[in-house]
Order: sequence, then C-alpha cells, then structure tokens
Amino acid sequence: MLLSASFFLICLVALLTFWQPQGLFSASATCVVAGSLLLLAHWSTRPWSHFLTGALGLIILLMAFSGFFTLFLTIGAPKLVVRKRERLGGWLVAGIWVWLALCGGWFFAVTHGQFSETLWPWVTFIPLFSTYFAILYGASLIGLLRTTLFHARHADTLVVLGAGLLRGDQIGRILAARLDTALQVARRQPHPVTIIVSGGQGPDETMSEAAAMAAYLMAHNFPSDQLIQEDQSQNTRANLINSQRLWGQLPQQGRRVAIVTNSYHLFRARNLASSLHIRVSGIPAPTRWSYFPVAWAREFLAIIVMHPNLHRGVLIGLVTANLLWLLI
Repeated sequence: MLLSASFFLICLVALLTFWQPQGLFSASATCVVAGSLLLLAHWSTRPWSHFLTGALGLIILLMAFSGFFTLFLTIGAPKLVVRKRERLGGWLVAGIWVWLALCGGWFFAVTHGQFSETLWPWVTFIPLFSTYFAILYGASLIGLLRTTLFHARHADTLVVLGAGLLRGDQIGRILAARLDTALQVARRQPHPVTIIVSGGQGPDETMSEAAAMAAYLMAHNFPSDQLIQEDQSQNTRANLINSQRLWGQLPQQGRRVAIVTNSYHLFRARNLASSLHIRVSGIPAPTRWSYFPVAWAREFLAIIVMHPNLHRGVLIGLVTANLLWLLI
C-alpha cells in the first residue's frame, strides 16, 4: 500500500510539473509530496524505505538550513538585502523576531509536555503559518532548480532584463553576466537573433538601462540593426509587458522568445510571465557565489510580495480555525 501511495504521489508531481512547469503552485505541491513521501518511507519496513528516508531527510535538512540562513540574513542585515528605494522597517524586523520567539516557545511547550492548560494553544496559528512560508521557500528553491536545469537553448528573440547601473551609467557584474549570456546564446544560433534590452532610467541613473545595455552589446560587436531598446520599464512586470509589445511587431511575433536574466531571478520572472499569459522560455545567466545569498534573500522577498492577498487569506483562515478549534 505504501509503495502504491508513493507511486501515486510521484505521478501527481510529474503531472503538475508538466501542467505548470514554472508555477509556484506545482512547486509547492512538490514540497508537500516530498514531505508526504518522507513520512511514508519512515513508516515503511521495506529495505528501500531507509534509503528514501535518508535521501529526502537530507534534502529537507539542507533546504531548512538555507531557509534559516536566508531569514537571518534578511532580518540581521536588512540594509544589505533590501534595495535603497525600498525599506524593511525596524518595527517589522522586531515583529519577525517576536514571531520567531513565539514559534520557539510553542515548540518547546509541545515537546516538553507544557502545552495543555496554557496560553500556547491560542497561538497555534503562528507555527502553522510559519510552515506555510517554509513550504513557499522550498517551492521557490525547487523553482530555481527547475529553471536552472531545464532552460532554453534555441531562440529567435532574446529579451535581456535590466538591472541597476553603477554610478549612474556603468554596467555592473550582474547585468554584464546577463548580456554576456545573451551574446553567447545569440552566437550559437544558426540564424540572426534579435535582442531586446529592457530597462528604464532609475532616479539615480543618468541614462536608461536599455541604452547602457545596447552600448555594451554593440561594443562587443553585436549588430545594432538586431537590437531593440525598451527604455520605459521600472520593474520585471513592466519589462515583460513592454517587451512583448515590441517582439509582437517582429516577423512571426518574434517566433521563439526567451528571457535572459540571472539564475536566482529567472523563476520569478517566468512565473510572472505565466500569470500575464506571456509564453516565453528562459535562459539563466551565472551569478557569483559570494553574491548569491544576498540576491536570493532579496528575490524571495519579491516572491512573497507577489501574492499578498493569498498570504493574508491563509493567515485569516488559520487564525479562524485556531479559534474555532479552542472554542467549539
């Protein structure tokens, strides 16, 4: 029976992945199924179950370590993670620390037999909501892995997403990695490739990101007549919408279109494109390991901000269920 249940869960994940390869829902379902498989393997007495338990346990442990590191990096060094134009207020950081303390107290009370006849049952929604965010984090990691491993290798139109310019007009390492990747992909194709560089001018920039990106590509001998500048966007959503209008004017509407951005950003970009009903593939640009933790912490915050109503609804539902459980 356990073997049949495991096979069913694996088939379910495969189906959801095929149906929504870049979606947050299918990635979240993969996390839940992985946890279910771990429990099934733990209860099973078959020889293969010990290997499966160890493998899944190690994967979940590594993801948990990554999650805690990302969390403590965010609240321990918010000025490093959050962009200058945004803000992670001190009251919010303090609130997260209080939330973590309540989670720790709840688990201590449960594991040491001090749960009943206390106030801890009234805050059961806190660890449950934390588990919900843990699943979202695991799903984001799975999405990152999917977009990195399964990416496009052929394209007729490349859309390079912009990033902030250094000193107002200089291409930084992050943006250079995206542009160099686009050049490599374009030169591997047996036909001419159109590159759309997408990015407007920020308040601390002296020129648009698109103009700086176009100058960089032309300095690396990419033909100017195969370049299109989209210089109005201020975020990833606008990058995609405005660029779609431009490639829609190309022959065969750009044919095979792929967005080029750094690996940590590609999952959110493709997920956002899917929500906008924009069909594109993706190509990841490399990111140096020393910068990746900060970039990923910033990216996960952006993933959370994408679905505020969903998070609010889950929290209200958990609080309501918690109260009904205690009062009825």
